[in-house]
Amino acid sequence: MSAPSQVHNIAPPGKQQEKSAAMRRRICEGAVSCLSARGYHRASIKQVVDAAGVSLGALQHHFPTKDDLVEATAEFLLSRSVRWFQRAKLNINKDKDAFGAMIRRSWREQFTTEEYGALLEILVAARTNETLRKRISPTLKNWRRDIEIELRDLLPANDENADELEAILTIGRCMMTGLLVHDGLLGDELRMRNVVDAWVGLATGSSR
Repeated sequence: MSAPSQVHNIAPPGKQQEKSAAMRRRICEGAVSCLSARGYHRASIKQVVDAAGVSLGALQHHFPTKDDLVEATAEFLLSRSVRWFQRAKLNINKDKDAFGAMIRRSWREQFTTEEYGALLEILVAARTNETLRKRISPTLKNWRRDIEIELRDLLPANDENADELEAILTIGRCMMTGLLVHDGLLGDELRMRNVVDAWVGLATGSSR
């Protein structure tokens, strides 16, 4: 009589990949919460484990070091930002106020969120952490390129050259980041919205 065949509880490759991706996303979301609330230098692996509700072993399986985790979290946040622009663009009427509508919506739904707070912590840390800067720079460059592609054709100034368009988009991104850091500390939301509106007017020429 032949021995019964053994049935191994092994998930199909597709299911295993989905499970792994879900775990990585869960850990990155925990890292986002910790980075936003505590800052880069005060956020610890133990805090991320608690926030994500996973074991230390599970985290270290996917991200052996803190740099691995921070790099993955930056990629997670930047790719989510690109997808946000792609979805939002579908709901924006491409009229003369399309660029302004996108910038105002981005300010409300992206810049003033926990996610952007976490990304800002990573970017500030990368200024003096050469290893971190090298690890996230390629993803950051790709993000900048993809965002500019999404925003470029919303600008009414189609006669502007490529360098001028890039300058408008770069200044806008830097302006909103700086506004969040400086005036955000004062909690004057009305003033910040007024500044964003004023910038939109300058960028589109509607204030001239």
